[in-house]
Amino acid sequence: FGGGGGFGQQTRSRGARAFKGQNYETEVDLSLQEAYTGTSRMLRSSKGEQLKINIKPGVADGQTLRLAGKGGEGSGGGPNGDILIRVKILPDPNFIRKGDDLYKDQQVNLYTALLGGDIEVNTMSGTIKMKLPPETQNGSNLRLRGKGFPRYGKTDEHGDLYLKIQVQLPKGLSDKEKDLLRQLAELRK
Repeated sequence: FGGGGGFGQQTRSRGARAFKGQNYETEVDLSLQEAYTGTSRMLRSSKGEQLKINIKPGVADGQTLRLAGKGGEGSGGGPNGDILIRVKILPDPNFIRKGDDLYKDQQVNLYTALLGGDIEVNTMSGTIKMKLPPETQNGSNLRLRGKGFPRYGKTDEHGDLYLKIQVQLPKGLSDKEKDLLRQLAELRK
């Protein structure tokens, strides 16, 4: 019966198994402006090696970036682990980010809100002028297309900027101004 399929004839070589090295995790804090424009940071590996990480414009809060092969050493011929960098974007006093859109309060004086006119708007990329329509109501929202955050990996695409209009009432009115406002109030009756 010499078919070769009997017990004890099968051999398997057992060499060292290859294991991927350990991944290391760290966190990096960025301002909203740094997340908008992109930036770089220097990190130190577990071996003391200086590593430069380039962070693209549009990176999101909580996003994880990977430096492949820069973590713990693999064993048995396995690959090195990675360094995983979690991005934390710090709060900004002027803007709130939701996805690739930005939101901010825009102060407007009473007269410009009533009569319309040019206003200056601070965006993440600089100051722009825009026309405010007449009779703009307090609390109304205006959308500026393409003035929001860049889409990660697609710097030619941007979200929108939403302005919430905050009408500022004048203070310290003169007697003449008060008289004119009373006359205006009479006209509106």
